[in-house]
Amino acid sequence: MTSIANNKQSGTIVLMSGHSETGNVRSINQDSFHVSKIAGGYLAIVADGMGGHKTGEVASQKAVEIVRRELSRNSKHPPTALAKAIQTANIEILDYAIENPDHKGMGTTLTAVFIDDQIGFVAQIGDSRAYLIRDNQIHQLTNDHSWVAEQVRQGILTQDEAQNHRMRNIITNALGHSEEVKLDISHFELKEGDKIFLCSDGISMLLDDNLINKIISNESPENAVSRLILEANKRGSPDNITATVLEVKQLQRKQKKYNLPEVNKLKPTSVALGETMSGIDKIEDAFPKQDLNSKLKRHPWYPYRLWILGSLYMILLIIILGQLR
Repeated sequence: MTSIANNKQSGTIVLMSGHSETGNVRSINQDSFHVSKIAGGYLAIVADGMGGHKTGEVASQKAVEIVRRELSRNSKHPPTALAKAIQTANIEILDYAIENPDHKGMGTTLTAVFIDDQIGFVAQIGDSRAYLIRDNQIHQLTNDHSWVAEQVRQGILTQDEAQNHRMRNIITNALGHSEEVKLDISHFELKEGDKIFLCSDGISMLLDDNLINKIISNESPENAVSRLILEANKRGSPDNITATVLEVKQLQRKQKKYNLPEVNKLKPTSVALGETMSGIDKIEDAFPKQDLNSKLKRHPWYPYRLWILGSLYMILLIIILGQLR
């Protein structure tokens, strides 16, 4: 059990706890998680590896460690920092599989929440989940990247049918599995008392929203994590089980150096992350920075800056030469 409490009396204070177990059926735990306070905010990650014995374990551990490492170095613009960290993780996991053929085909889900005072950012790949529990109500913050979830969104399957479908474990998007990965980035505004829950599908497939809401609403993060793991084990836990719970104990609102999308907050910005910066650029466009350089880049004349400067230089040169005659 990992638990983190901040005893400082000023600023935003978030209590955090997490735990992972193999479950009652699997012989190895391919889940990984992380909760910590880092420079600029609070970070929680859950990853569920795939690819066979030890391979999935390596993928999830690497994903969590790389994302934590990259965000610890720079989280000044959280949505872009998250995207860059996940892009780096995808490349490094792919490279590791190439250098170690025994791990070919490995990959992992990754769900991360970064709290920047009153703003929470969610990054999603795969079918691990993040939830917001507020005023005794539960809201799912993520969309599953899975075959059954796609069928539900298209109206082909109902939620109940998807829950018991033989293909419910087939994900359509994984980190480290291919050169390009789809990333969903969304944001939500926080209030004091909010709780955020991240879990692998080993828990979400066994515990319904009502039970999750009841446990987390009435328990501290540490006790809630213990109860959730216990309830999953009572139901047989055929998969690895991982839970992290965050509680916003104190919130200090601060002016941010970036703008937020005006669209539905929980509607994600979806981008394809490859080896180029095109996906990162889309995230920056969706959450524009407020520094002078970024504002200039968004000006409609910015693409023509070199032509304009060249033209001004030529005009100035003509004026100077005219005065010398």
